[in-house]
Amino acid sequence: MDLSVASNRGEPGWRIESGLAGIVAAVVGAARRRFAGLSPSDLALTLLLPAGREAAGASYRGDRPIYPASLVKLFYLAALQGWLEAGRLAPSRELAAAAAAMIGVSSNDATALVVDLLSGTTGGPALPAAALHRWVARRRAVNRYFAAWRCPEFAGINLTQKTWGEGPYGRERQACFEIAGNRNRLTSDAIARLLLAISRGEAASRRRSAAMLKLMARPLPADKADPFNQVTGFLGDGLPAGARLWSKAGWTSQTRHDAAIVELAGGLRFILVACTSAPALAADKSLLPYIAERVIAALKGRSPS
Repeated sequence: MDLSVASNRGEPGWRIESGLAGIVAAVVGAARRRFAGLSPSDLALTLLLPAGREAAGASYRGDRPIYPASLVKLFYLAALQGWLEAGRLAPSRELAAAAAAMIGVSSNDATALVVDLLSGTTGGPALPAAALHRWVARRRAVNRYFAAWRCPEFAGINLTQKTWGEGPYGRERQACFEIAGNRNRLTSDAIARLLLAISRGEAASRRRSAAMLKLMARPLPADKADPFNQVTGFLGDGLPAGARLWSKAGWTSQTRHDAAIVELAGGLRFILVACTSAPALAADKSLLPYIAERVIAALKGRSPS
C-alpha cells in the first residue's frame, strides 16, 4: 500500500511536518481497512495546520490530478474577488447573488454566469476551429490569474469549464471533450493552498478573503432537511459539538469531495481536503465523516495557536 506523502517542491505554502505525515498515513490506512472498496488511487488527502508564520502540513496523493467537481467553484470565487479588487468587474446585486448561490447551494447556473464574466465568453452553438481556439484562450483567464500567484501547488491545474447538472452542449462540449486535457483539473494540495490563502486573508485582500469565508460558513449541526447543506455526508458530518466550519463540497456520480477549514471548540484550526474518485465512494456518505473523525482524534493534544 502506497502511503507516501508529499515532499517540498519549490516554495510551497507549508512545510512538511513528519507528525502530520504520520497522521495522514494512519488515517488513510484506517480508511482502507474500514472501507473495503477504497483502493490506493481512489483517495487524495491534504491536512494543514495554518497557525504561526509558516503553516505545517502533509498529504497523501496530494499532487495527483483529479476531476474536482464543484470544488472548482472555490477558485472561481477567489478569481471573482480578484477581478472585483482590481476593478476588472463592477460589483452588482446580481453578481453578489450569483457568488452566494455558487458557494451556498452550489448552483451551476450561478457558476455559469461567474465563469462567463471572468472570461468574457458565453456558451452557444459549436464554433469552427479558429473561433474555438480564440474562445478557449479567453476561457483560460482564470488559469492565468492563478499562474500569477506563483504557487507550486497550482502548477498543472486547469480551470476552464463550467459545472453542469446534465452536460455541456455546443462550444462548451467542444472545449470539454474535443480539446485534449482541457477538462477541469485540480489536486488536493492546490485546493488546500487556496483555503490557506483565504483563511489568512491573502486571497485578493483581507476584506475580500473575509467575504469568501462568510459565503463558505456552514451552520452546525446541519439542517438535514436541506438537500444542499453540504455537511451531511461530507467532512462536516464528522465534527464534534462546538466546532465551526467553512467549506465547499463537490459530488457527482463518480466523485465525492470536500474542502474544509475547521475550528474546534478548544481553538485548534486546521484545513482538510479529501477527494474520492469511484462510483461506490461517491454514493457512500460515511467515508468523509469518518476521515474527519480520525483526523480530529489524531490531532487531540495539540495546543491551539
